[in-house]
Amino acid sequence: MKPRIWLGSAVRHCVIWCMLLAVVSQTGCSIPNLEGQSCTEARDAVKEFYSWYLGTDADTRLRQRDIYDRYVSQDFPASHGQNGGPFFLSDSTPTTFKIGKCEAVNDSTVEIQVQLYWRSDNRTDQREIYAETIKNNDKWLINKIHSR
Repeated sequence: MKPRIWLGSAVRHCVIWCMLLAVVSQTGCSIPNLEGQSCTEARDAVKEFYSWYLGTDADTRLRQRDIYDRYVSQDFPASHGQNGGPFFLSDSTPTTFKIGKCEAVNDSTVEIQVQLYWRSDNRTDQREIYAETIKNNDKWLINKIHSR
């Protein structure tokens, strides 16, 4: 009988240690977000805008002016003369994008790196642009697009 009691106690200790290890690994290995709140909010706005812009055709964008106004400042230049649109600084429209680095200029201005990709069957071209966003009535709006 004594071996059974010892075996039950060993199993119980093993289960407790396994549970403790699982809890510690879940909480101790998370990567903290070192980015400021303004960067997080501006990044989300730019990502939502480019997702909408690349996911719709020009006619749909014209009909959905309210969505455009939700993300773009009234001071944004209407056209840069490129066929691909003023948001790419290019003559063609990219196939996809990725949001990169964020730099908070001050409390109400943030610059977001936007990586644009043009993919074809045999190659992928990449270009970086920067979206200057401004905070207006608790919303982050794209105010200017430029390259470095």
